[in-house]
Amino acid sequence: MAEKPLSDEEVYDLLHQALGLLLNRTVRTKHAQDVLSMAIRDLTIIQTALLSLSEGVKFDRSGSEPAPQPE
Repeated sequence: MAEKPLSDEEVYDLLHQALGLLLNRTVRTKHAQDVLSMAIRDLTIIQTALLSLSEGVKFDRSGSEPAPQPE
């Protein structure tokens, strides 16, 4: 039987678990520290993006700066 598709909250929780596995680790080399730091940074960005998208924030995929919002 196929697994039930994951909800946004379940994906967020998986990202949180992954971050928990990577945070506060001691590594032996600078290369390992650099890669670990990048992974933590990227997972944090992805987790924040998922949260923002779940709340209805729209991202511009063109790569340009978003237009200022009228006040």
